[in-house]
Amino acid sequence: MTTMMNKKLLALALMAILAAAAVMAGGPLDKKPAKTKKKAAASKVKSDFDKAVDFFNEGQTDKAYVIFKKELQNARHKGYAATFIASMKMDEGDVQAALDAIKLADGNIPASDSAFNAYFHSEAARVMLATGDTTTTLQLLSEAVNLQPADAFYYDRRGKFFQKLERYDEAAADLRRAAELLPDDMEAQLSLACAVDAQNRFDEAIELFDNVVTRWPDAADGFAYRASTFYNMQDFAAATDDAIRALAIDGENSHALWLLPYIQQQDAAVLKAKLQDKVVTDAPRAALWKRLLDEMASN
Repeated sequence: MTTMMNKKLLALALMAILAAAAVMAGGPLDKKPAKTKKKAAASKVKSDFDKAVDFFNEGQTDKAYVIFKKELQNARHKGYAATFIASMKMDEGDVQAALDAIKLADGNIPASDSAFNAYFHSEAARVMLATGDTTTTLQLLSEAVNLQPADAFYYDRRGKFFQKLERYDEAAADLRRAAELLPDDMEAQLSLACAVDAQNRFDEAIELFDNVVTRWPDAADGFAYRASTFYNMQDFAAATDDAIRALAIDGENSHALWLLPYIQQQDAAVLKAKLQDKVVTDAPRAALWKRLLDEMASN
């Protein structure tokens, strides 16, 4: 068995954790709160359309959908409403309805509203990926980046799509730009570190992970994903230490739990010894460490 983990699995595992709320066939993409251009009207009373956008952002999609359906008859709001409907239908897994809505929105959003046009293109990308059209997906994501070149969200979304395509150099470039635009965002910094790991640039990845765990020491994912890089470097003792630190923070951390069987295959004695030590020295979580030892014994 090779000691190098499958990079595609690692990238997909990261996306699943960092974008678990987003629904997209073949792999998730992040969701972004919707924004529309402010209207010039002096009235402080919100229009039905504005209320629908608020409902959408608050997750009250049933209420939002009823209003957006009505707004399809409003030429001014048609493209916006159809885009929101497409997003909701994708979340429901209704790809055909989402595709129909995207077609309705196309060409009905003012060109001057570059921010929402970028959002439209990114949502259209979700739909096209669900149909299996990866070429159009990439074109749409790139257009979203071009429309909003200072918005980290679109670099992040395209970067994670490049990971899905196993185009790791391009993924790292996009995720590096996202991290530069969001220097104080833990998930952006973590995504970059994982992207660099996927390029097999392990020393740089460790430096990036070190930054994450130093700045966000209570975030289990920083330790869990640094453990993966240590594993890839065949430093199984360090990988074990980080996986255990992640689980000490969050006993159900999915990546650390996913990694433990790989570590066990390479250095079961060290893993067992460290878990036994935690049973003695970490009484509040002794049940967790005993459970993991029992799982080791059954593997």
